[in-house]
Amino acid sequence: MISFKLWYIVILVILFINTDRFIKINAEAKNSGFIQRELNLDSSDKLKNIFVGSIVGGISHLNPMLEISKILKDRGHNVTLVAPGNFTAKSTLYHSIPQIIIGEPPNPHDSMFKKIIFNKYTFKVLAGIIEAVVAEKYTKHFNDYLQAYKEIKADLFFCDYLGNWACFDLAWKLNKPVVVFVNTLSFLDYNFLPPFISDPLMDCRVNMENESLYNRFMCAIVQRLRVTWLLRNSFNTLNYKSAEIGVSKYGDIKERLANTLILVDSFIGFEVSFAWPPLLQEIGPILPDIFPNLTSDLELFLSTHPRVMYISLGTSVYLTQENTAILLQSAIELINQNILDGVIWATARFNESELPSTVTLSNGDVIPILNLLNNLYPHFHITKFAPQFAILSHENTKVYLGQGGVGSSHESMYTATPMLVLPVAYDQLANAEKLELTGMALKLSKIDLKVDDIKSKVIRLMNEESFKMNAKRMQVLAKFNSKRKYRGADLIEMLMNLAKCEGVMNEDNELEIDNRVLLRHWITPDSRMGFIRGKYLDVFGVAVIISIALVSCLGYVFYKTIKFVYKKLLPRDENMRKSPLKRKNE
Repeated sequence: MISFKLWYIVILVILFINTDRFIKINAEAKNSGFIQRELNLDSSDKLKNIFVGSIVGGISHLNPMLEISKILKDRGHNVTLVAPGNFTAKSTLYHSIPQIIIGEPPNPHDSMFKKIIFNKYTFKVLAGIIEAVVAEKYTKHFNDYLQAYKEIKADLFFCDYLGNWACFDLAWKLNKPVVVFVNTLSFLDYNFLPPFISDPLMDCRVNMENESLYNRFMCAIVQRLRVTWLLRNSFNTLNYKSAEIGVSKYGDIKERLANTLILVDSFIGFEVSFAWPPLLQEIGPILPDIFPNLTSDLELFLSTHPRVMYISLGTSVYLTQENTAILLQSAIELINQNILDGVIWATARFNESELPSTVTLSNGDVIPILNLLNNLYPHFHITKFAPQFAILSHENTKVYLGQGGVGSSHESMYTATPMLVLPVAYDQLANAEKLELTGMALKLSKIDLKVDDIKSKVIRLMNEESFKMNAKRMQVLAKFNSKRKYRGADLIEMLMNLAKCEGVMNEDNELEIDNRVLLRHWITPDSRMGFIRGKYLDVFGVAVIISIALVSCLGYVFYKTIKFVYKKLLPRDENMRKSPLKRKNE
């Protein structure tokens, strides 16, 4: 009790000193002929109700959005999550944010998702998901969001981009400002990105800088046309359904997105560099300020094992029995060869009934899986859930083997942990390639996973100094850029204040805005000029024609001059044109 009183007194003294200091600074400024700059806008009629919408659920998509939402809530806004699954009530960090539950999150063990996870993941597969799931459920999502809006009376919509067109379509229909959130550029429409940026989903590199003319042509033209063709039915369905509810009068989905502020949970250095348009704002990596600490058993394991590899394949993907056995065999043999002395494996998606009963090592030894799962193997620690950031932060964690999800990639870069990436689906293929380009990671293939390949790459990551140095370089970028989540909250507040300036009150005394003009000053002129005028192809075409005409004229004059000189200098007499020998013979 005494210590509590002492802390209370100390806090009061600190507050008194800081308040007194602020008053003195203001007084000194006024006395010296200066005034204090006012940072805050008038908040007397500030818009407060924010609708946060997602149809995916899950940590990787919701945590970054909720981190920004938490900042907005701390600033006095009423923030409500509308998403499947009872997410915030189970969350340690975001339980203070109320949630309206709209159904259950997608089941990753559904037959369709199993096909994605077990087979090669291509854009054709992704197009099938969009058509089968997203487009078909658009009307349901729209109606769920509309019902939630009636409860919230939202002044602004903050929408997860992934398959969530119903969210920002509702905002457009209701004439409310909207901000779209995307975890990575890999989820964006390729029309937003320059032609030298592509994706492994299209059998292309994420950076086409050093590719041949043939590959660049295939990825910039042929594959993009193929993607448009594969998505035609989905977008036709979406546009048809949005027309039914009165949204298509604002153009198609792509046109609405082109007038919408998009926040991206990423940063240059991880993403391939290009000139970002004003409506595309990088605010990542978004990370919480606090993370769960190590449990006592994990603390003991890490402190007694100086060379640990941490394995976690996230919460939405898993491996085939064969690949799981290969990973287990690789990890055990790395320990037996004294390359590693410990492995921590977080098995959030392990279904023990689907695991092989034993693992056979290269030397013929057989390890029962049950012994590993019960932590009877002394250098293995298997746990259902693990405090990942705390594990990666520990000095004895030398390598992280993960699937390459956005959140895990950010944590790996922030803690400077070299990474062995086993991408399974979704954006993980592109993230794996980006991580490899940073020089702090190597990648594996789920289609061609081999024990020797895993072992050789772990050895390289542990022994080659370049991986550690590049991980340190990425840590610098990640740490400095992690402050920008506050800019994300600032941009949302800025949009709400712009809405007050641009909007009008309707008959229900609600503020309405026109999303086509709200951010008109942020939209680059080339997007309104059309492709030919926007790229200045007409100007360059005229310049080429003029250049060709000038070169032709100069060439013609030069030709005429040479011809004239030739005729003037050569003798006119036919006899003089003969060779000396011929004239002598005559």
